[in-house]
Amino acid sequence: MGALPEDLEALGLLAEPQRARIHALLTGAPRPHTRQEICHALGMGRTLVTFHLEKLEQAGLVTVVTEPAGTGRRGRPAQRYQATRRELSASVPPRRYELLAEILLRAAQEHEPPETFGQAAERAAELWGRRLAAEQSGPDALWPLLVQLGYEPAADGRTVLLTNCPFQRMRSVNAGLVCSMNAALARGYLDGLDAAGRFAPRLRPCPDNCCVVLEPVA
Repeated sequence: MGALPEDLEALGLLAEPQRARIHALLTGAPRPHTRQEICHALGMGRTLVTFHLEKLEQAGLVTVVTEPAGTGRRGRPAQRYQATRRELSASVPPRRYELLAEILLRAAQEHEPPETFGQAAERAAELWGRRLAAEQSGPDALWPLLVQLGYEPAADGRTVLLTNCPFQRMRSVNAGLVCSMNAALARGYLDGLDAAGRFAPRLRPCPDNCCVVLEPVA
């Protein structure tokens, strides 16, 4: 699975021991905790707990649950904290096996003969690429999207090299299927970003880099 920048940032936050203790407490708790309950359970001061909770909340690792008025002291809503369901993953170099699995599951669901499964997988990958493009913003979102997907793009003249394959391990299982899906994914996000007039995906087998390169359209 790929190491997204926001995942690395969140994992970095959890490297702080006291913050990790708070997160572990809330993750294993059957119900949300107030700050006072966290202080009592971990033997930490209120100011320190508040500081770490704010950091965890900003990272999307903890969320605030506000109880109805009248349940807290003097009728004020009581704030409780609970861990979110956010999953974190990191690998170096970045891998995105969950993305490949989601596309394959969609292809399996929609595949109907006489279409081959490979054709269904390419179709699903292209649609997924357009979906990813629709989530982007900005005048030139192609490079940020490539970084987000873990391709580690690099310019070679006007050609964009994808120096890392997010699906590297799966290439040894079925390189033909994985690489054709990767190219279809590229067609999808290039089309969705209105960049199909500038670049076209080409398969260029390489044991180290991604087998897809984005070549300029003549």
